[in-house]
Amino acid sequence: MHYKVSVINTVDTSHEDMIHDAQMDYYGTRLATCSSDRSVKIFDVKNGGQILVADLRGHEGPVWQVAWAHPMYGNILASCSYDRKVIIWKEENGSWDKMYEYTGHDSSVSHDPSEIILIC
Repeated sequence: MHYKVSVINTVDTSHEDMIHDAQMDYYGTRLATCSSDRSVKIFDVKNGGQILVADLRGHEGPVWQVAWAHPMYGNILASCSYDRKVIIWKEENGSWDKMYEYTGHDSSVSHDPSEIILIC
């Protein structure tokens, strides 16, 4: 069986190092990326365009994974890094801010879609 793969759109993230993860939000309108440059970036990708919404800094090492919460809890994104931190970011009034930081983490992050629980 052969599958045809085509590029629908590309996103210039302007990350300064390797991108480790990219995740679309529930509605497919926002893209979160994370990189060895220690940043998390959020893009509005509606209608085939791309607008940088946030450039989140808070990690002291390469960021390897991001995970969106279910939208019923608002615009919430978790990121984890080689610095052993999990940071929870939340958007309020168009601004993304650090909501919570946990240190001592050594794995990955995932949200439970039925509750506002972060598995890490």
